[in-house]
Order: sequence, then C-alpha cells, then structure tokens
Amino acid sequence: MRLKLPVDAEAGRRYGRHMPGHKDTLKQRYEKFSQGDLEGALDLWTDDFVWDGANASDLPGSGHHEGKQQAIQVLQQAVGAWDSFSLTPDEFYEDGDTVVVLGHTDLAKGERTASVPVVHIWRFDGDGNITRLQILTDTLESARLLGIA
Repeated sequence: MRLKLPVDAEAGRRYGRHMPGHKDTLKQRYEKFSQGDLEGALDLWTDDFVWDGANASDLPGSGHHEGKQQAIQVLQQAVGAWDSFSLTPDEFYEDGDTVVVLGHTDLAKGERTASVPVVHIWRFDGDGNITRLQILTDTLESARLLGIA
C-alpha cells in the first residue's frame, strides 16, 4: 500500500518536504533588486500596494505611501539619497501570508559609512501578490549618516 502525501505548501512543511512559498518568492525578488532589475523585483506589487516607512519625516523612504507608483518613487528616493546603498537579507521567516525579513543595509554618504539593521515585514494576498511592506530600521543612525542628526 502506498501512502499519498498532500502537495500543498503547508503539508509539505509538516512532512519535511520543501515546497516553494512566499519567502522563496521574496528571496528571488531581493536577488533581482541586488542585480538592478527593479521591474523584476517589484513585479508582484499590487496597484494598491502600501509602503510603510519609518515615522521620521526627514529621512528618505519614511512615511505611509499608497499605490505602487508612489511606492516606487519613494523607494527610488530612499536608495538615491545615498552615495552607496546595498541591501542584504539575512533571514526569512514565513507565517501564512506574512514574511519577515531580517537584514542589513550597507550605507555610505560622503565619508560616513555604516551597516544598519533593517526589518522588512511583507504581506501577500491570497493570489500570491505583494500588498504591503513595513520597514523598521535604525532611524537615528541613518540620520547621522545623512548629516541631519
């Protein structure tokens, strides 16, 4: 007698098999971002995507922004504020439609450089599209690097 195992992602985790999930999707998107493929990195963002940055109005990327196009502009401003910007995701944690990414950004502005921790909290809809990003980071260190604190 053969036992047929379920093939959905949750069942795959229960039985020790790896099934692709949201965190695998995000790993691919981070890789595309690091290669400069912005279109590929953001292809799953919904039109009503929400960007929730820090509550520090002086920092680029801060604030609440609704809509994919506005979020893309905020992302470009946030990255463009630095002479050098490199984002590295270190750990991925998935629970249902939420993925938490622990990582760091290596930043440079003039002679000032630092590796700043960052937490990204991603939300997916039932169709596997990305609907929201919340960003947590060391805003004081970022402000110091930019020379505004």
